[in-house]
Amino acid sequence: MKRKVLIHAPNLSTPGGKQTYYAAVKDYFRDEVSFFFYGAQGKKESKLTTLLRMINNYRQFYRQLKKGQFDVVLLNPSLNPKSFFRDSLFALICSWVGVKFVVFWHGWQWEFEEKVVRKILPFFKLTFGKADGMILLAREFQDKLREYGYQKPIYLETTVVDNFIFNYDINTSTAKSTRTDEAETVLLFLARVEKVKGVYESIDSFHRIQAKHPHAVLNIAGTGGALEEAKQYVADKGIRNVNFLGWITGEQKAQALYDADIYLLASYHGEGMPCSLLEAMATGQSVITTDVGGIKDFFQPNKMGLFVRPADTDDLEKQMDKLLSDPGLLKKTRAFNATYARERFTPELVSARLEQIFKNTVSGNSNGIETSAAQHSYVK
Repeated sequence: MKRKVLIHAPNLSTPGGKQTYYAAVKDYFRDEVSFFFYGAQGKKESKLTTLLRMINNYRQFYRQLKKGQFDVVLLNPSLNPKSFFRDSLFALICSWVGVKFVVFWHGWQWEFEEKVVRKILPFFKLTFGKADGMILLAREFQDKLREYGYQKPIYLETTVVDNFIFNYDINTSTAKSTRTDEAETVLLFLARVEKVKGVYESIDSFHRIQAKHPHAVLNIAGTGGALEEAKQYVADKGIRNVNFLGWITGEQKAQALYDADIYLLASYHGEGMPCSLLEAMATGQSVITTDVGGIKDFFQPNKMGLFVRPADTDDLEKQMDKLLSDPGLLKKTRAFNATYARERFTPELVSARLEQIFKNTVSGNSNGIETSAAQHSYVK
């Protein structure tokens, strides 16, 4: 029997990891799934406009729950100041209406957790703590929830790769290649362009290796608060072979992924499991990344690529050079990642695992710590 599910998420046409995730899986659900989109829908707002829009969002959400007769609601917060307090009220509304709901944590800011969340645990328990289940992208987040006293089912999951990426054919695409004939190796930074994502460490390390690898190229794709500063930084230092692609989607994004040999994510942010990292693996890229969040739960150094210490330009330079100087290692890790991703991160597999969570929640037949099929498949 089909369950009636409401997914609370940002508008899928706007940039972001949550949007990428649900755009990939939405057509593969067998349950009757609908979406409630919150937020500014990509528009700039004044503080007053934001407040009025949020009040309207809460009112609309309450009305949709009252008339929709949903079996389960899926909320998608991150543990950061903006998302935590905004989405806690949506959780409270679910409790008021009496509908079962699951909380899917997509990010986890440790500094916010230490300074704020653990000091207001009664508020957490009154809102998110009422959830009938929680989905996490990293084991370390699970331990913290148990410390909070949360005793209902917890599921460890993965993010997803859109089938458009898996099935993309560079031979029939009309998208312009981001790779020049002179480029021997292309490194790709595909993420929000923010300091905590390691964009400056990536640029500096790439600059340092250019004497030894003069034909390497660094493509930086994405938008963010540090984008214009990063462009100016590259220009001021006269760094060669760095291209800023901006926010890319569709064929442009797929082309950039398949054009690259190495994916860089030197993040020291509270990552869950970035969709872009899995997309890079699916397109046969080797990976250089930090062991933050859910990445360390599945990443296998020397099989998938290399780990780098967070905020350490010297170490990132070393790992870049190691991979660029060893064609055998680069080839081996690229092939391994392409196979690994196809066996675990397709929308069909991920949507089926989510629907099993919906089923467990509606039936109420789960107790204690739950382990999804995903954990068995990707945790070492």
